[in-house]
Amino acid sequence: MTLILTALCKNGICICADKRSKTWNDGVLNKIEDNLKKIYKFKGAPLIIFNHGVNKFNNKLWWDFCLDYENSDRWRGKTLELISGDFKEFIKDAVTLQLKQNAQNMPNLSNLHNAAFVLCGKNLEDNNFGAYELRWSPDFKINYWRDTRLIGSGEGYEKYLKQYLIDNSQSNTIEFWGSIDIIQAKRELIKLFSIATERRKKLSGDEFSDDFDIEYITK
Repeated sequence: MTLILTALCKNGICICADKRSKTWNDGVLNKIEDNLKKIYKFKGAPLIIFNHGVNKFNNKLWWDFCLDYENSDRWRGKTLELISGDFKEFIKDAVTLQLKQNAQNMPNLSNLHNAAFVLCGKNLEDNNFGAYELRWSPDFKINYWRDTRLIGSGEGYEKYLKQYLIDNSQSNTIEFWGSIDIIQAKRELIKLFSIATERRKKLSGDEFSDDFDIEYITK
């Protein structure tokens, strides 16, 4: 239940993420809040991690796992690909255990059986920007986007924006995103988020919040 848009532009990466979270107790929706920050930005490196899907594991928020990982310093000196694999090892036991418990205790709530983390940053090997996705659904897989383009994450993207980008393909090409800078990319992501929000409202959906956070890293 989220909408996160990531743009790899000519001089960096920009990420726009909604703020919605839902709390479930024994399979019953207990609370909806719009104050969750879904983007974790490292202080000492050009690296961002964001989360969608299940965001709490053994009562520990995903953000705290990222903080622990940054403080461990085990990512230093690694390429983005190696950091992604290392972070997967760092968090996988907590993630898989929580998702297994969710599947057993709440078998009809498929959205609680999935979790994903996306690592975005500058690669030490060539100074190019890239993004890796770690996804448990329930099997682990890893994707890497090598080209400069737009990455959409979450149910909000699938339901309200994916078809728009198919119909308006000029907004989803390597050439378009590769030609604009980080400020232009930020404006474009805000525009796309607004389009998805209006479409969601017309259909009375509740998959993501009206408000959003934006973070970016540049060369």
